[in-house]
Amino acid sequence: MRLLLFFICFTTFSFAQNWAPNGAQWHYSYYGFFPGYVDIAYSGDTLIDGQVTKKLSKTFHGLGWGMDITSYSIGTEYSYESNGVVYLRYQNQWDTLYNFNAQVGDSWRMAKQPFTNVAPQNSRIKILETGTLVINNETRKYLVAEKCDSTNISLGWLTDTLIENLGFLHDYLLPYDQFDGAVDGNEGGPFRCYSDNNFATYKPSYSEVCDYIMGTTELSAGVSFQVYPNPVSDQIYIPAAYIDEYVNYQILSCEGKMLQMGETTPQIAATQLPAGSYTLVIYNNKQKRFAKVLVVR
Repeated sequence: MRLLLFFICFTTFSFAQNWAPNGAQWHYSYYGFFPGYVDIAYSGDTLIDGQVTKKLSKTFHGLGWGMDITSYSIGTEYSYESNGVVYLRYQNQWDTLYNFNAQVGDSWRMAKQPFTNVAPQNSRIKILETGTLVINNETRKYLVAEKCDSTNISLGWLTDTLIENLGFLHDYLLPYDQFDGAVDGNEGGPFRCYSDNNFATYKPSYSEVCDYIMGTTELSAGVSFQVYPNPVSDQIYIPAAYIDEYVNYQILSCEGKMLQMGETTPQIAATQLPAGSYTLVIYNNKQKRFAKVLVVR
């Protein structure tokens, strides 16, 4: 009997994960006018209407108007988990953010959905498939989900996978943010990484350090351009079409540190740069473009 009870407890424990435990931190790429990333971090507990709630602090890190590295708060979310359902505070009520008890065909109204909707009113998350997978030697539930209208008809977006107490495998933590972007710009972007004090960094599709301002993934977005030759040892050649429009340039290290700047010319010297990977930014007072440059010696 004791052995049976131990087995039951062990099995339950292997599936029992905490939502936003100590050290919980998510990183998401950001593709706005000022590229960078958003991190969301557990920052303590608070009490709302008698409910112990997790505070999730959101911070943007990226390039500012002066082409320097900047960081600033973009707000705090309040959330808690109960019996497999993660709730999010919005408009003085608790929305369902994720429901890890959902079965195939089940759905719930998307969290943090404004009363004036960009998507159809009462748009929903619908579950297409469920299962379990092992990450960092932990077994976690997963749900394959799609975004639907109020009648559970697909809105035509790509499906994504929700991982138990981690969030979407590809999209931002807050699913409705994709639709908000049509009005005032997205708050976040594609998932990079997750970690907490007892869970090693998990980054299934992001190939670089979680807190890079811009990596190869970001440079594949629409604001990128190509330079030649690349790799380069002496001179970086700028495409003629960009020289008059983007009048200034900066060269940033992979950590976002500014190393070189000046007026954009057909050729930009790279002779003072050590071998390594860099980001070249060309810009004017309205727009910026980015290129990945590999310097070899």
